[in-house]
Amino acid sequence: MSAELFRELNKNPKVQSENTVGLLTKIAENILNDPNNAKFRTLNKSNKKVFEQILQVKGGLLCLRLMGFKETEKGFVLPPDTNLSAMKNIKELLSVWKDSEEADIGTVKPVELPPMVPLYKDHPFLHRIEQTFHICLRYANKDLLKRAKRVIPVTVLGKNAQERLRAIQEHVKKNKLPEPDVSLQDLLLLELLQWFNEEFFTWVDSPDCEKCQGSSQFSHMSQDKSHFIYTNRVEMHKCKSCGFLTPFPRYEDLNILLETRRGRCGEWANVFTLLCSAMDWDSRYVLDENDHVWTEVYSFAKKRWLHCDPCENICDKPLIYETGWKKNMSYVMAYSPDEVQDVTWRYSCKHKEVLSRRRLCDEHLLATALTNLRSKRQEGMSEPRKQFLTKRLLFELVELMVERKPEDGESKGRQSGDALWRLTRGETQETPQFIWEIDVDALEDNAATVRYSSAKDVYELVSCNKVKKSVKKWNLGCFEFSNIMRKEEKDWKQVYLARTENSMAASIAWKFQFSAPLDNVSLHLHHVTFESGTVRARIVSDDATEDIPNDGKLFSEKFQDRKFVIVTAQLEGGKGDVAWQHTQLFRQLVDSEEYPFSITFKFK
Repeated sequence: MSAELFRELNKNPKVQSENTVGLLTKIAENILNDPNNAKFRTLNKSNKKVFEQILQVKGGLLCLRLMGFKETEKGFVLPPDTNLSAMKNIKELLSVWKDSEEADIGTVKPVELPPMVPLYKDHPFLHRIEQTFHICLRYANKDLLKRAKRVIPVTVLGKNAQERLRAIQEHVKKNKLPEPDVSLQDLLLLELLQWFNEEFFTWVDSPDCEKCQGSSQFSHMSQDKSHFIYTNRVEMHKCKSCGFLTPFPRYEDLNILLETRRGRCGEWANVFTLLCSAMDWDSRYVLDENDHVWTEVYSFAKKRWLHCDPCENICDKPLIYETGWKKNMSYVMAYSPDEVQDVTWRYSCKHKEVLSRRRLCDEHLLATALTNLRSKRQEGMSEPRKQFLTKRLLFELVELMVERKPEDGESKGRQSGDALWRLTRGETQETPQFIWEIDVDALEDNAATVRYSSAKDVYELVSCNKVKKSVKKWNLGCFEFSNIMRKEEKDWKQVYLARTENSMAASIAWKFQFSAPLDNVSLHLHHVTFESGTVRARIVSDDATEDIPNDGKLFSEKFQDRKFVIVTAQLEGGKGDVAWQHTQLFRQLVDSEEYPFSITFKFK
């Protein structure tokens, strides 16, 4: 809610939005102070201020609707039976917008850190840990924390957390259950996590084209020094329509990220850790050497650290990466301004396997280095604080020695990022995970075709017109799917794959693996769309990606020498209650003998 409202308000000149926010805040205050006054609950379109400062300003009308106003022929009315909690929430959000100090990114100064005196500059892995530990001093920057606190709608989130707590207490009392070890802090953390994920921060795989607003895809890393403003990592994304190159800077500075509020897991965890610190919680930035980051927050009620992944909006599910995403954990380090700790064992239920993969540093040397780094950082602290940190660390080390078993929610695949991005990283759900393995030595003419008939609901692997293998049922022959079903229309005698009813989007993918290098691939992927439905299909292998044209036909030599390819289709859009039916794969008559999906591989 706040993200959409803020985006709209920020499209206007700043002075114009400030006037609008001031007027809307006054309207809310009048109603909340005198809720039975009909004059305050009625706004006329003919009123000059209402027309010029609300209706003619981006975000103004949206704000009225969020407050609860209903549009009439002459103006807007707040019905007498309207719950004023929405009004209070919007007033709070408008206050947050005013305090957020929206500014041109060019005027924002990066966070300055004191110089670092390295202890382990001759050991690459330990030096990397040392550098990250030093950078995490930014989470203690008072000016930055103060600025971060202003963007959080603390009153709204606190009210929601209190309502959650009351509901839990009533449930416990009614059912005579034991008192749970949950606190207002824990529930407020859940509210912050949800708000951050759904309203504050935006996930970006590829930015919209700056020239035509069309979709783009990654092209290369920029070498243009003019792009390197507050960062030395700038991705270039090429528009699929006009070919224009749009830069996407990968910022790490927190002052900048509080302005841009977008990125991928690195930016998300960076800012979420800051906001948790701004709430006066002990928070840690957690870095997995296998390419992911998240946050930990210490729960005083539970007396332990809680895993929080803002990208996924999940809390206290530490085994999800190993069990659900299929990551081979090796080193996971947690960093705060006060301490650095090896927390790998919290994120694995296979400690012996993990130990066999840890080859970057001798275990004794690593433990000694972490102790030295912690001791050096804590030199200037008070004795009570040092004693608290030491005691807490001892309890944590005991906890990390015990292997946990996965619980509910820890076997789910990754949700953030598009289907192709998750597939290529191997972070999808466990089932079905079917792979078409093609033994080239068993082929008679160095070519093989995999095809699917939705009428017969069967896949076939064919070579020299001979069926080498068949798999019945659409879901048992694909690698990954989400919100997909097979639909048969009895009246029209048609059958196809479609989104599950009422779903907004769906994806499906097939993976093909070869025993010898590929020469070329040709593909036919038939699909139909209605209304505003869209089907986006791609083929990928390692760093090679190619979009499948709208006619569903493709011939490509781009994948030469590859040992696998993945074909993926994403289904979105449509209108009305049957929007899910407006994107269809492999539509054909129920008695058809054709194969609307086929992919042929030729080998060297």
